[in-house]
Amino acid sequence: MQGIVPAVPAIRDQFGLDNFEIGLITGVYLLPGVFSAFAAGLLVQRIGERKVVVSGLAVFGLGGGLLLVVNDLMTLLSVRFVQGIVFGALLSITVGIIGAVAPTGAAAHRGQSRRIVAMAVSEALFPVAGGFLLALAWYAPFGMQLLTLPLAAVAWFVLPDVRKTADGKKSKPAGTESVWRAPAIVGVQILAAARFVFKFSVLTYTPVLAVDNVGMSAALLGQLVGVSMALAAVTALLSERLAARWRSSELIVGCMLLIGVSLVMIGAAHSVWLVALGLLLYGAQDGVYGVAHNVLANEMAPVGARMAYVGLTGTVRNIGKFISPLAFGAVTFVLTVPATFFAFAGASLLGAGVAQRVALQQRARERAGSAHGGQS
Repeated sequence: MQGIVPAVPAIRDQFGLDNFEIGLITGVYLLPGVFSAFAAGLLVQRIGERKVVVSGLAVFGLGGGLLLVVNDLMTLLSVRFVQGIVFGALLSITVGIIGAVAPTGAAAHRGQSRRIVAMAVSEALFPVAGGFLLALAWYAPFGMQLLTLPLAAVAWFVLPDVRKTADGKKSKPAGTESVWRAPAIVGVQILAAARFVFKFSVLTYTPVLAVDNVGMSAALLGQLVGVSMALAAVTALLSERLAARWRSSELIVGCMLLIGVSLVMIGAAHSVWLVALGLLLYGAQDGVYGVAHNVLANEMAPVGARMAYVGLTGTVRNIGKFISPLAFGAVTFVLTVPATFFAFAGASLLGAGVAQRVALQQRARERAGSAHGGQS
């Protein structure tokens, strides 16, 4: 998505779109991901990672290539819809692929943190490249999507076709019932949605409050958001050290409490620097939260149904992204924007309670596993 952001005004002018219609370019891309992640997880359980990932990357890249030669609006929207299906699917599958290699512990945090940092770097570089390509034509930035074709070739040789059991036989796909019976599934999914409900609310409404209530300049606001996101990448890398002392669920308890503090600081809106500190504190915890929840989803996934479980988690996360600004905006019909930040801070305390319940169930599961291992 970030790579074509510079092209949005040019697309608007090319097709004479109004502000609502330009939202279709984003909407048709993000909406399919709400549904595709879980379906992709089930598909991986059936036919293996290699076929799903390679075909997805190939379809994504070929779609970008098609837009270089066919430039009408209907083709653009259709290709973006299909690419959105692929994006939503592969985003969650990568979490499960890392989890299959390193499901828990410091190694899991290391792998998931590197994934988040790689995404952050690409989100910083692709808009710059897209801006340069825009000088050639409004559709030129879509050419960057052809890079997924060589990536698909690499994936073909790196990823296993179908994972095998210890005796060398193909593992049998687990039924979806085991996913629904997984321990703490409701709590884990609440925490999946909550991260993005809070994050997209902060990103959407902090600018409104910062400019209107404390007179922060747009330039300073942009710099603070950028530093906050960079801080999230740094703390994601540091989460491996935190994992040596706390479980993933326990880290999320701490993150929820920090979310509450940051929302109070932003909502108080007494000064530019208080809002700035709130944003930076939010970014610091978000890096840890993102890694910890990826690890938690892999740790709590039923044996043999990891991809389906991670896919479900990806779908729930996408729902959280979709409803976040709508939920915050709905509350502002009743409360002021600062008061809504305080209300969401209260909700983060409830989230900490949910994370604590998940932590208790995680500890119980670990004890049961230890007891079973001792008996065998």
